Amino acid sequence: MDVFTHTIIAVGSLMGFFFLGEYFGKKKAAENLSMDMVAHTLDMLERDGFIRTVDTEDGDKEMIPISEIITDTLRNAKT
Repeated sequence: MDVFTHTIIAVGSLMGFFFLGEYFGKKKAAENLSMDMVAHTLDMLERDGFIRTVDTEDGDKEMIPISEIITDTLRNAKT
């Protein structure tokens, strides 16, 4: 196999996989994908104890500011 044949095969396979990724990527809506990624990241951070969240009435998650967490901790430590 000479250099040109190898290059044509390599570039052709890269183009093929690129267009397959484009096709399958558009099948799923980008907005739903990004929302799923954000929800999964928040769930992982909350499960591992890095953040605290509260579920709102809408079903969304709202992060609690660190100042409220510190205030609650100090208030509970005094009692």
